[in-house]
Amino acid sequence: MMRVLTRWSLVAVLLAPGCAAAPGGGVAVSSTPITVTGCGGPATDVGAPPERVVVLTPSVLELMLWLGLGDRVTAIGQRPRPGSLPERFSAQVAALRSLSGKYTAGGGYRPVPREEVLAAEPDLVLGGFASNFDAPGAMSRAELAADGIPSYLALSTACKTAVTAPLTGFDLVWRDLANLGRIFRVPERAERVIAEMRRKIAPVEAEVRDAERLSVFPFEYDEGTATPYAPGNRQAVNAVIETAGGHNVFGDRDEAYTKVGWEEVVARDPRVILVIVYDRGSPAANEARFAEAERFLTTSPALRGVRAVTERRFARLVYETASVGGVRNADAVVELAGQLRRAR
Repeated sequence: MMRVLTRWSLVAVLLAPGCAAAPGGGVAVSSTPITVTGCGGPATDVGAPPERVVVLTPSVLELMLWLGLGDRVTAIGQRPRPGSLPERFSAQVAALRSLSGKYTAGGGYRPVPREEVLAAEPDLVLGGFASNFDAPGAMSRAELAADGIPSYLALSTACKTAVTAPLTGFDLVWRDLANLGRIFRVPERAERVIAEMRRKIAPVEAEVRDAERLSVFPFEYDEGTATPYAPGNRQAVNAVIETAGGHNVFGDRDEAYTKVGWEEVVARDPRVILVIVYDRGSPAANEARFAEAERFLTTSPALRGVRAVTERRFARLVYETASVGGVRNADAVVELAGQLRRAR
């Protein structure tokens, strides 16, 4: 099978220097090599804009879709869980081939075998978690490079090396968007998406600048109730809470997640509990899940006396907008800011 870089080298020879055929033919676009740096190494080097992209995780697929690059995706790793991507992209996602089956609740991540990746003949492979490339059975970035296939590991999903200080903004999302814009030669699209996120966030930042900051416990209900996982300051939801005018009660923890006992939640006595659930794909299903979570909170003997519980000061966000770095973080900020305003 002819490898990707060889294929584009042949195209470059046939065209004028510095140009390559535009996708679908017609107007030429630059084939000058582009180098971007994502999470860890190696750097991503591409020639002409990729046309056959394998995306291994939904968070990065969503970035591609917001940039209008869904037509460049030839296959996805595991079919996204229902409700995990915006409804507007449903038709595009449904048409994509899955290389490692469908999501099953509790099934965990299933790596894409080497032979499946190669059979898709990608000219770029995108991942969001290190495990996308490093899990047993997966094809590593080094192996991809040896086959002439560039890869990119996103900064905004779960890149520990990129988060060296508390996350209070969305720079990593914007860097991913800008990097993808450069790779696909559509920087103006990336700039528009980033500008729209900034436009949504700006009024909230102005409103909360001098406002009282309510302490917030982000409670990811679907992760279990016996011993809750508390998002620390290295998690995307910390940026959502801080930008929306709250303060994460576990924002002193320099990690993405930490397991805590309910007694520690009680000791920190949050003014608001932010209930986070996986998006079920319908408002009715989400409402039922939120209500179930709030029933747990109000009936748990362990939480008696917590102000947020006794005063029923609950906020609600879905996991996909609050806890995963992405374009919809801006919408989560606006939603949460409104809920915190009502709780003051």
